[in-house]
Amino acid sequence: MSEKKDYYDLLGVAKNASKEDIKSAYRRLAKKFHPDLNKDNPKLAEEKFKEISEAYEVLVDDNKRARYDQYGHAGVESDFGKEGFSWQNFSHINDLEDIFGHDIFSDFFGRGSIFSDFFGARTSGYGRPERKIRSVQVEISLEQAYRGISTEVAIPHMEKCGDCNGSGAEKGTSSKLCNRCDGRGEVKLEQLQGFGRIIKIGACPVCNGRGKIIEKFCQSCHGIGEIQKLDKIKIKIPPGVDNGTTLRITPDKSGGRLKEGIYVYISIQPHPFFHRQANDVYIEKEISLIDATLGSKIEVPTLDGNAIMKIPQGTQTDTLFRLRNSGMPYLRGQGYGDQYVRVIVKTPKNITKRQRDLLEEFEKIEKEKSTKS
Repeated sequence: MSEKKDYYDLLGVAKNASKEDIKSAYRRLAKKFHPDLNKDNPKLAEEKFKEISEAYEVLVDDNKRARYDQYGHAGVESDFGKEGFSWQNFSHINDLEDIFGHDIFSDFFGRGSIFSDFFGARTSGYGRPERKIRSVQVEISLEQAYRGISTEVAIPHMEKCGDCNGSGAEKGTSSKLCNRCDGRGEVKLEQLQGFGRIIKIGACPVCNGRGKIIEKFCQSCHGIGEIQKLDKIKIKIPPGVDNGTTLRITPDKSGGRLKEGIYVYISIQPHPFFHRQANDVYIEKEISLIDATLGSKIEVPTLDGNAIMKIPQGTQTDTLFRLRNSGMPYLRGQGYGDQYVRVIVKTPKNITKRQRDLLEEFEKIEKEKSTKS
């Protein structure tokens, strides 16, 4: 077995590094070893990702770090068990969500990678309860995705019904204890299987889990006892987002309007003439036969206004031109993609006799040139 690497060396920090320095180093390295950014060797990237995550698990925890500083790897062996560190031991999944968004789960855990065991623990019961994630979808235009925008979203939540004070019963009406479940709202269902007996607990089918029989339902909440309200919060959508980009809005980023974090899923409206591929955009532009033959300068639309593009003499239809740095900005990065302009030479449909004569003369000269050469 190869000797384990020093945790401080793995993260590239000094032994007296602050917790913020450790978090910053982990964030940088997590992005570096994201498997999607290491297509040439994703397995090695996953292994490095696991190594730095083990180091982060220890060094960001004051108690584990103190034991590691005093006894080395032996001081934290009991935290990971005989098999060593696994993703079941990683307790900072929220930090990964902050770095990559909620799609960290579908990107990493859903494709049979080394993270799949942790994903299973998260959803199928290694002692950690499954967490219900609140989300909202926001649709924006390509231009808004290019510039980034501040917008307002409505977040639904449930509140106790004010008309019935949460009882679910219409004012002036009564309710009685459910005889089927004795007011518990749950019933036990026994089922024989082989030589044993299985006991299942479920909602009472008579009172639907309320524990009481309501004579007349509240007209506002229809007997539920809660009504849906909307919290409107302002969010910032950064430049460069694409379809499927997920933003995590934490309570501190909501101005105190949220008690728990939510996920905002971005969708981009189809554009009438721009076509996006990653951070590059494509557009078709018609040019005249004269411009294609003689060369010209034309104006083309970009996401940031208009640009002047040079058409060389003798340009053919379907020629693709590139406008550097006129594409989409890189999300969480620097720089822009490119814009590609495919020119379509427009052939005139109706021409005058004079134009026909000139074209025929042009054709005659071209044939003579061809014969001489």
